[in-house]
Amino acid sequence: MKRYKITSFLIILFSLALMSCSEEDHEDNGVDILGVWENTETNTETTTTYRLVFGADKIGINTESIQFASGEIISNALSFTWKLNGNEVNLYDANEVHIDTFTITNEGQLFLTNSSLQLEKVSDDYTQFF
Repeated sequence: MKRYKITSFLIILFSLALMSCSEEDHEDNGVDILGVWENTETNTETTTTYRLVFGADKIGINTESIQFASGEIISNALSFTWKLNGNEVNLYDANEVHIDTFTITNEGQLFLTNSSLQLEKVSDDYTQFF
């Protein structure tokens, strides 16, 4: 009987350990964060594209490009690490300093906290960026 209790306890303990490891870090609230997210704003003088790319191993790239009516383009790219916490995605620089927080809506959009910037997922394929 004692052996049965120990065996049962070990099976339960092992099952709990497996369940806690099965949750994906990149998927929460039904939204798979991995991929390319974009926002494009156009006016008479410029077209601005803001892009976040969330890759595996919690790395990402933030790009912003501005194309002027004259055809000139200015762009920059910064790498970051990210952490998903419920419906929030926190971005950190190379020194692990917090950069930004985005909120994931139930509709699958990203909103920059304290801003009107909204990004839509345009692709699941992030591999061309890494």
